[in-house]
Amino acid sequence: MLLKVGELAKRIGLTIRALHHYEEIGLVQPSARTAAGYRLYNKDDIARLHRIQALRGLGLSLAETRDMLNGEGADLRQLIRQQMCAIDRQIADATDLRARLASLEEKLAKEKEPDWDEWLSTLRLMATQRQYFNAEEIATLQKSVTQSNFKQQWPNLVAEVRSLMENQGLPSDQQAKKLARDWIDLCQKTMGDDPRFFAKLSTMHRTDFSAQAITGVDGDLLDFIMEALHEIRCDIFAAYLDKNELQHFRKHGQKNMQDWLSTIASTRQLIESGTAPEHPDSLELMRHWQWLIVDTWGMNLATQEKVRAVHEKHPEILDGSGYTADMKHFVEQGMLALIASTAMTGTPMAINGSPDPAS
Repeated sequence: MLLKVGELAKRIGLTIRALHHYEEIGLVQPSARTAAGYRLYNKDDIARLHRIQALRGLGLSLAETRDMLNGEGADLRQLIRQQMCAIDRQIADATDLRARLASLEEKLAKEKEPDWDEWLSTLRLMATQRQYFNAEEIATLQKSVTQSNFKQQWPNLVAEVRSLMENQGLPSDQQAKKLARDWIDLCQKTMGDDPRFFAKLSTMHRTDFSAQAITGVDGDLLDFIMEALHEIRCDIFAAYLDKNELQHFRKHGQKNMQDWLSTIASTRQLIESGTAPEHPDSLELMRHWQWLIVDTWGMNLATQEKVRAVHEKHPEILDGSGYTADMKHFVEQGMLALIASTAMTGTPMAINGSPDPAS
């Protein structure tokens, strides 16, 4: 039995791109090709793919997986036994997690406030289930919370924001802008400046009702803070952009804020994984960067040049975005690779990878 790459990808739950990448790095090669050059995989290839997925499921990197398979090899029965043991651990962790969540729910039902240590312990178990954060991120969060004044400052800050919202305060109010600055400052001091972390926090607080009840943070409050940050940036840009340019940014910059957050997080992930700027995954993301830049600022190159100059003059405008010097370099190289790979002539490019990422 021979399967084409598309059919194989569909059957085993991988993407065609993943299979192509496995071939590029020497993990699995198609056993044959059609006269037209289409890849064909036989049962031995499929067995090797199972070994790859099993090893990946045990936490091995692609490089480690390749070395094991190309070295002494991997016993498939032993891998299956290890997978079964891993599943047994997951069942035990899930049982423990359910008990902890039941305890949190009971306290909330009695209008009691769960403490931060209890919540963080629950998050650690949720990390085991691969929800929101991994174990390393939870450990970092626990350490930061323990070693800082976060426990004291965070509830007060959330209460101030909530009070302002309930009293019909606007994101454009000076008090809202001050609270937004305090919010970013506290987050950076406690949690660093990793955009992936903030993206996960945002997702958790927008979707997890238990997290909302414990921290007091929900989607509405996050939107209020994001809009206040957008107003701060509008105040800065008002001194450099004309009326029409600023109006465009006010509308489209605010609309794209969440998209920018996830795009910056995705870029950081590519950098951390060692993906080259010219890799197909990078080029695909660069296309989205390009679209976001144009949608946020418009296609006028003179406007984009103004924005670049503002970023150079006011680096604080990127506070809380996770957009760092190494990311700027990566995006610049990615944009150049995109031009070279697609021969985009006459297409207005943006500001060489220097957008306002948090907008």
